[in-house]
Amino acid sequence: MKKDRLPFLRNGLIRYAARFFIPIGDSMLKVSPYVAIQLKQSGIGEEYKISAREYVAVCFLLGCILGGVVSVGLTLVLYAGGSTLLILGPLIGAIVGFLVYFEFMSYPKVLINRRVRDLERNLLFALRNILIQIRSGVPIFNAMVSVSRADYGQISKEFKYVVEKVEAGSSIIDTLEEIAVRNPSIYFRRALWQLVNALKSGSDVAENLSNVIQSLSREQIVQIRRYQSILNPLAMMYMMIAVIAPSLGITVMIILSSFPGMDSIGNEQTFWILLVGVTFMQFMFMSIIKTKRPNLM
Repeated sequence: MKKDRLPFLRNGLIRYAARFFIPIGDSMLKVSPYVAIQLKQSGIGEEYKISAREYVAVCFLLGCILGGVVSVGLTLVLYAGGSTLLILGPLIGAIVGFLVYFEFMSYPKVLINRRVRDLERNLLFALRNILIQIRSGVPIFNAMVSVSRADYGQISKEFKYVVEKVEAGSSIIDTLEEIAVRNPSIYFRRALWQLVNALKSGSDVAENLSNVIQSLSREQIVQIRRYQSILNPLAMMYMMIAVIAPSLGITVMIILSSFPGMDSIGNEQTFWILLVGVTFMQFMFMSIIKTKRPNLM
């Protein structure tokens, strides 16, 4: 069963209350004009049937609710404790409300980045599959049906949408143009536009697709070399911070703890703190390396 990513968008009460904040949503859209595109490319707008102005209004309402709860709760705690710094309650509540609003406003962009990574990771394999089938005499629509049934992640979902629309009576060219417009991956859009242009002009689809694959292969090599140039200093930094520094630090602590009056330096608590620090650095470097990995790999 598919997990509901934003269950509050299905809540009728929240959607109704957010209508009173739509004028604020219109004002916020002037600051963030790309929300409508992000909702379309992330699939949130289509999944929850929500417009950009309503989504901004919902985010603002949730920020106000959670910020207000934190503000009132913290103020009551401070008042019960006899503190005179009651202003901290509304101040921290306002900060929490802003962070909640910013997080929900950033969520479509997070989904877009995930979709782009999934699309571009399998793009070359899917395009080569289509190219091989076309050169074998298989019609392009049947090749798309084959890709839609394969395990290419988001690529298979996109072509499954194309197949469903064409089987329902839509034109294959119009459907490809539609998903090219709403797709967040520039490489996938480039491949789709090449297919659309080839189908419209009646030129050799296999030749156009082959050119796209060659271009993507060259781009993949460039990204791998760029990734290699990033990994070299990261590897050096990792050796310095996560390997050499802890080893030297432990050696120095052992030597210092042998002197009279300095035995507290090398106690068990210090080594546990060092272990936690090194573990944190390991996870941090792994996350950096993962985020820097090229999408086409």
